[in-house]
Amino acid sequence: MGKKSDTPDTAAADTAATAEARIPESGEHITHAYWWHFALIYLAGVMAATSIGRITPVSIALEDELGLSLGQVGLVASSVTAVAAVLGLAASVALRPLDPRRTLIGGLVVMGLAGLLVSRAGGFPLLLGGRLVESVGYVVVVIAAPVLVMGLGDGGRRTTALAIWGTFMPVGLALGAFGGGLLSAAFGWRASLAIAAAATLAMAGAALWLPGAGARQDGPDAGGHGAEGQGGDPRRGEGPGDRRARVRRLARPFALGAGFATISATIVSFVALYPTYLHDEFDVPSAAAGTLTGSVSFAGVAGGFAASVLLRRGAPMKYLFTAALLMPVGAFAAFGSAGGLGISMTSAVLIAVTNELVVATVFAALPLVVRTSADVGVANGVVAQLGSVGSLAGPPLVGLVVTAADGWWAVGPALLVGCAAGVVLLRAAVGRARQA
Repeated sequence: MGKKSDTPDTAAADTAATAEARIPESGEHITHAYWWHFALIYLAGVMAATSIGRITPVSIALEDELGLSLGQVGLVASSVTAVAAVLGLAASVALRPLDPRRTLIGGLVVMGLAGLLVSRAGGFPLLLGGRLVESVGYVVVVIAAPVLVMGLGDGGRRTTALAIWGTFMPVGLALGAFGGGLLSAAFGWRASLAIAAAATLAMAGAALWLPGAGARQDGPDAGGHGAEGQGGDPRRGEGPGDRRARVRRLARPFALGAGFATISATIVSFVALYPTYLHDEFDVPSAAAGTLTGSVSFAGVAGGFAASVLLRRGAPMKYLFTAALLMPVGAFAAFGSAGGLGISMTSAVLIAVTNELVVATVFAALPLVVRTSADVGVANGVVAQLGSVGSLAGPPLVGLVVTAADGWWAVGPALLVGCAAGVVLLRAAVGRARQA
């Protein structure tokens, strides 16, 4: 009897000791899996963003071989963001009930197939049509990816991951421009676009390793505001008749998106106008001016990674949003025609780094501006749509201001107005929400 009673106790003790010994290994394994999955999501975003930059290095070839005008080439280059600018919110609502992993993969497949179509285009209509289809895939990817990131887990890792996610655009733009330039120089523009499309399809295959709908979600109180007043299943929201409650739910995401629009308008206006400014004021050749601007934009990625470190250490988002005012300060010096090329370039780097710091913080703030985890996709759609609107509207508006003022000095004041409004909106979006 005694021997029989000792055996279960000994086995239980051995089991407990074994389980206790495995806890650190299990935690390490979970952390490794988290960042591995995040890396796949991040690379998917980068691959999607390369589609925006890959037309630039082949623009001359498109003009020569297909007889396109400069305006047509510009439209082809920018059309990838068209659907996001017009249908970002609608797309997020439509995608909300779907598995984000399958959605992400589907978006990449659409982009890859459309890219292959573009590489075989023989004229402007098919070229533009293919790019618009590619735009559909692009908006699907940029809406699904942050939802997947938030499904991986919460806390400090989520904040860090979302901040790093905010750097996908400049990294993708740079990779698309520089990689596309190398490929087109070696194999021609059609082959370069086909290779990029094949790489996108390969990325879709790699995304099959991501966790699907079974990935852990954050629950109804994922946002920084809790679940009070939600009245049941968050997937049902407040009901179709309660419009006031629905407006309240979207007020903070819209404030975040509107603030993000001013930041997007600032950086895209800078990228669009700076090469011309360098050519006009410092006689920098057009090709070199474009390369310098691209290098400055890519250097701004450091700001996104700096934001991830600062947020991980508990830096208040409100303070990081206020840093957006450094962008017009940099613009005053960058476009001030005083101090020489060195001062102008240094100030341009300040604009780019600050922009990415704020953009990274915007994405990190997404969980704080929603009341339920089910609203994350909608909030991301709002941010994507309004950010794209800012990107499209910024350059022409700032260009009109410069023309009306008859001088580059007007860039600084114009950006100051936009960034000041943006800071107010961004700070209001996060309110008193508690950071992880």
